[in-house]
Amino acid sequence: MRAAEPSPPSSPPSSPPSPARASFSRSGWAWLLTFCAAVALIATGWPILAAVHHVHVAIAMVLAIGQAAAVPLAVRRPIPAILLGTAAALGTMSAVDPDSGPWPWPVTTLIAYVLLVLVVSVRHSWRLGAAGWLAGAVVGGLGLALIPDTELPPGMVISNVTTVVSLTGGALAVGSGIRLLLSSRGQLDHERQLTAEEETKRRELQQRNRIAQELHDVVAHSMSVISVQATTAPYRLPGMDEPTRGEFDSIADSSRRALTEMRGLLAILRGDDAADTTPQPTIADIPQLVATTRSSGARVELEIDPELLPLPLSAATADSGNGGPGVASAAGDWSAVVPPATGLTAYRVVQEAVSNALRHAPGAAIRVQVSVGDQIGVRIANGPAARDGSLAAPGAGLGLKGIRERVSALGGTVKAGPTPEGGFTVKARLPL
Repeated sequence: MRAAEPSPPSSPPSSPPSPARASFSRSGWAWLLTFCAAVALIATGWPILAAVHHVHVAIAMVLAIGQAAAVPLAVRRPIPAILLGTAAALGTMSAVDPDSGPWPWPVTTLIAYVLLVLVVSVRHSWRLGAAGWLAGAVVGGLGLALIPDTELPPGMVISNVTTVVSLTGGALAVGSGIRLLLSSRGQLDHERQLTAEEETKRRELQQRNRIAQELHDVVAHSMSVISVQATTAPYRLPGMDEPTRGEFDSIADSSRRALTEMRGLLAILRGDDAADTTPQPTIADIPQLVATTRSSGARVELEIDPELLPLPLSAATADSGNGGPGVASAAGDWSAVVPPATGLTAYRVVQEAVSNALRHAPGAAIRVQVSVGDQIGVRIANGPAARDGSLAAPGAGLGLKGIRERVSALGGTVKAGPTPEGGFTVKARLPL
């Protein structure tokens, strides 16, 4: 009997955009807005510096471009942007005529520097924004120091510098607040995503627990009943002959092993950390699997490289003569080299293919071959059914699918199909 496989987990709820996409979106908007601002600053700053403040046209163009370029540069390079903006402000202060308008900060220079501090504060940190604000204050302080060299009233210069310091300080505060808000929203989105993932995991765990409970209530219970009935049959039915007693012993042993594997499966489904640590079967257990199948009356032949068996078992297999299942090969012990997952998969392939042959071709001769080279080769072939009728249970037919899933998970290949003689062959190649 093949246990029902867990259904795929339900689709997770819609989650917010990934941080990479969100970051790219914000960066794109930042570049777009600062580029537009830079174009506007050049379009207004250049003619104002040349016409209003009597700056040479070429110098006005250089100063306007320097002031404007610092704004988009601040999106990715805050320190060079602050240095460029400060240098442009100093150049403007030295180039403009103090009597031509606000000094030492013309209006266009003031707007450009406020935008610079704002962008640095939003895109990076309040510390870098504070550095930009401090650099602007230093430029203003230099202007105050140069008051005696101008004919401007000291109050006008102080008012201009105070306005600059206040506006850049306001830009620093607003930018830091916007950054904090964006950071909080990003953290909230992250928490929502984590909550959605946890909810998905919780639902998957509930579904696995439900499946495990159903397996326990139906399959495990039925196997327990079979084991008890087979074990107690010799006592309940006196006068049983020895071959019949052996059949019941084989049934009881098979059901107990199936129960042990079922408990391990249930522990995995439940996610139990204290799951059964009974060693999983490997290639070395294939001879015992074949022997158990033979004891039920099936005609099964085994050909396995002794290299794949532990040395004592390999020697016994090679010395078994005509009745032995082994085939002599070069000395060596591959049993310690084969990865556990590969050994378990090879065992399960043989187990499932032999079970399929017993169900679909009752009485047919079965031949199992296991070889080693650059890969592990497994071949199970059966002839046509010796008697009419199939022992397959309703709903059976998932065996080959399970074999393919197991082998493909290890990067191996599976070929299966009917033979011209009316039998069936399963071939699997497992990488080492």
